[in-house]
Amino acid sequence: MDSKLRLYWVCQFLGWFTYTFIMWLLNELSGMELDFYFTSNLTITFIFGILISHTYREVILQLNWLNLKIVDLIPRVILTSILCGVAYYFLHTFVFEIIIARQKVILTTLEILQNTLNLSVIFILWSLMYFLFHFIQNYRKEEIKNLRWQALSTEVELNKLKSQLNPHFIFNSMNSIRALVDENPERSKDSITQLSNILRSSLLMGRQKVIPLSQEIQLVNDYLSLEQTRFEERLQVKYEIDENAKDHKVPPMLLQTLVENGIKHGISKLPEGGKIEIRASIEGEDLKLTIENTGNFREVKDREPGFGLLNSRQRLFLLYGEKGELHISNSEHGTVIVQVTIPANIKKIKVFKGNIETNNEDI
Repeated sequence: MDSKLRLYWVCQFLGWFTYTFIMWLLNELSGMELDFYFTSNLTITFIFGILISHTYREVILQLNWLNLKIVDLIPRVILTSILCGVAYYFLHTFVFEIIIARQKVILTTLEILQNTLNLSVIFILWSLMYFLFHFIQNYRKEEIKNLRWQALSTEVELNKLKSQLNPHFIFNSMNSIRALVDENPERSKDSITQLSNILRSSLLMGRQKVIPLSQEIQLVNDYLSLEQTRFEERLQVKYEIDENAKDHKVPPMLLQTLVENGIKHGISKLPEGGKIEIRASIEGEDLKLTIENTGNFREVKDREPGFGLLNSRQRLFLLYGEKGELHISNSEHGTVIVQVTIPANIKKIKVFKGNIETNNEDI
């Protein structure tokens, strides 16, 4: 049996059992004796309640009332609840009074109106709970659809950023090799081999949302080795990587992009070159990355930040929300400092396929 259908029957039995229990409790409080006829009355109340409300449910499903607007639904619910109340009253009276109790029944108009009104209110309450349950279910389905769309949009945006990132990296690396070809053809061959290794790694990494920091450091090391071939003694590199930070997950090529950005906009513009330091440590559950390079950061108003910084900020936000941070500033020692905070877990935008699978079967 479907889980939603099972839930429906559980609610049916519990609901009508509660109603008959209240009838029994009122009987006890009034001091009346619990005899065969009253027990039969409770049993018939319970059975007819389930049968008529279940028939009511079939009407709702067959006439597709779950998709009606509220203004169209209300009059239908009231009218049907009254009809259910009338049907319940006359069936109950016929079975209990005539068949079981074998009594002659004299019904007055006032008694009929009073009893059918009370029963109609009960069925209106039943309707309220039934439609409220489906309203919550539909709201949940819409929420899941929105989450699916958000997850899909995020995935598309991340892939778009990755596709922009690789050509940017290739372009700058080829410029480095081109500058080396005229100066030292033999070393340029080694650099081409290095670049092919870097590109192979970057393509494999590009298929993943996050990778261990150790893999990213290896990519950065290959890239800086390539750049040191061009800059020679003008480029100095220093690493300070905590051992416990190496397994922390980071977006692929994020660190490489920031290092490349520091060389392109900082060190390469200085005749004497400069130094770049890469530091990584764990603070709490977050990874703290620091890239410090010789140079000066000038933020020009009315102009968007450079591609590398903009791309990195967008990727951090898509993966970690507001918990992923990137700050850039100038130090007193003539260096630019980029500080990145990367949480332990990526933002939870699930595409619901397993435990919260939507089910179109109505209950």
